[in-house]
Amino acid sequence: MSQIQQVKEAIDIVEIIGQRVELKRAGTYFKGLCPFHAEKSPSFFVSDVMQRFKCFGCAKGGDVFEFLQQYESMTFYEALEFLADKAGIKLEHELRSRDDEQRQQLLAVLDLAREYYHFVLTKHKAGAVARQYLADRQTTADSIKLFQLGYALPKWDGLIAYLHRKKKFPLELLVQAGLVIKAQGGRYYDRFRDRVMFPLRNPRGQVVGFSGRVLPSTADDQTKQEAKYINTPETLLYHKSKMLFGYSELHQQIRAKKEVLVVEGEFDVITSTQAHVNHIVAIKGSALTADHALLLNRTVERVLLALDKDSAGVEATKRSLQVLKPYDLELRVVEIPEGKDPDDLARTQPKVWREVVDRSMSAYEFILQASLNAHDATSAPGKRKIIQELAQDFWTIESQVEREFYLQRLAKLLQVQPEILKSDIKHFAEKKRLPDAKPVSTAQVEQIQPSRRGQLERYLTFLLLRGDLSDVSRRLEQLIQYTIESPVLFALVQNQTALSQISNFQQLVDSLAGDLQQQLMELFVDEKMGPILETASVEAEWLRTMAEFVQEANRAKRADLSRQFAELEAKEKKSPEQEKKLEEILAELARL
Repeated sequence: MSQIQQVKEAIDIVEIIGQRVELKRAGTYFKGLCPFHAEKSPSFFVSDVMQRFKCFGCAKGGDVFEFLQQYESMTFYEALEFLADKAGIKLEHELRSRDDEQRQQLLAVLDLAREYYHFVLTKHKAGAVARQYLADRQTTADSIKLFQLGYALPKWDGLIAYLHRKKKFPLELLVQAGLVIKAQGGRYYDRFRDRVMFPLRNPRGQVVGFSGRVLPSTADDQTKQEAKYINTPETLLYHKSKMLFGYSELHQQIRAKKEVLVVEGEFDVITSTQAHVNHIVAIKGSALTADHALLLNRTVERVLLALDKDSAGVEATKRSLQVLKPYDLELRVVEIPEGKDPDDLARTQPKVWREVVDRSMSAYEFILQASLNAHDATSAPGKRKIIQELAQDFWTIESQVEREFYLQRLAKLLQVQPEILKSDIKHFAEKKRLPDAKPVSTAQVEQIQPSRRGQLERYLTFLLLRGDLSDVSRRLEQLIQYTIESPVLFALVQNQTALSQISNFQQLVDSLAGDLQQQLMELFVDEKMGPILETASVEAEWLRTMAEFVQEANRAKRADLSRQFAELEAKEKKSPEQEKKLEEILAELARL
């Protein structure tokens, strides 16, 4: 047995997926909401018998390795390594691919860079200036340790000297990690210099990049012209659209709270945690992305945005509504007092900051209030502007009760008849439909229904999986003499002898090619066929279905023989071989 198979058989896929997705027992399998796409009704199935998963909404499926690769963004080797460690199995053979090697090297060099920056900040005398800066910002030692803050020396080659000259990492690897820049002429220099360093981690806690905040400059300091913050560029490991600073470090608190507060800066997160607001993350940019929504949908029910009530805050809220809508996540807004930001408020008035967060309002209430503040709600042109601004977002509220609530509220505030307001809202919404809100075509692709023979073969395969393992080989043997149309059943019949030695259904699954494994999983969790066995035994159903299958197979064979007979009989001159063939066909038809 290979080590891959050994690890696979030592792990229960239900346990691994159940730690990440809420699953509920449904007969002989488990069901839940798919973690790979937005859905409100569960179409995600996991089988402990088959040791596979399948989503009938987005078509993703596979074994436990494929789940971790898709859910955790692991490579195959990383998934194997993770599961082997969980099962207490030591991998003896080197199974890494070239890509695995590169990822491992990048992760190693980035983690060493984190360690280096953190040491310089906390232990080295050169880090005194950064320590003083953080002290002035009231950043505690606990926060420095939790977020592993660091300091990049002002030197052009401080990190190069450590990672390349001392640790012998190739310069090109440092470039690929986003730590070093290669200038024209072949000169290499540190990307981050004289900056407080914030390690950026993926959801698994691995350092994939950095953000660097320049220290306050003196009047004659040349760094005065530099950007306040610079970040790792897009690399193999770091993707800005997926990054949430603090998610890894504060995941447990976020999960327990079932909501997350989204801010824009690393210090907003750090000082908020010091003010005991621990369900918080920072985005790298000014807007939530679909990647953020997919990740947060696994953990929370509500997303809070900390925004100013200006035009930028309103637009950010509207964009976030569109991003979060497919995931059924509630969006709320934490309204920041004018002239403040989360960092200021958390640092100077922590109690007030906690109260502000607790007073979050619905995103729809936020954009309604912002529109009322921006326009004269007593004039006809002002009313028109307000309705135009709110139309798209209000009309596309999926909950009819919630939509009716805000339309009634708006009608009262504008002092207009609700029915007239609804007519205008609908008109403006359809006139100014957003590109990603276009209605999906209702044209359905015609699906060809399987023949009766095909249906019987599907059901026989289903019964194979629902019966006793010891009966599999015996039942497959009954099918050997027949022509099998189903690729899955045909492969099992062809492999009948080998399957007589299997000790679990997972080995039966593994005997098939990948695409056939998926088809087998689909049959296993077919909810239309399952209820039949509630009133009949597997053996009784097998005998009944097998009898019908034999009749159908013989009918098909008779039809084929009759066609062959007609073609030969139509020939005016027949060879001796053709005459003999005719006799054989007649004999076979008589037997059938």
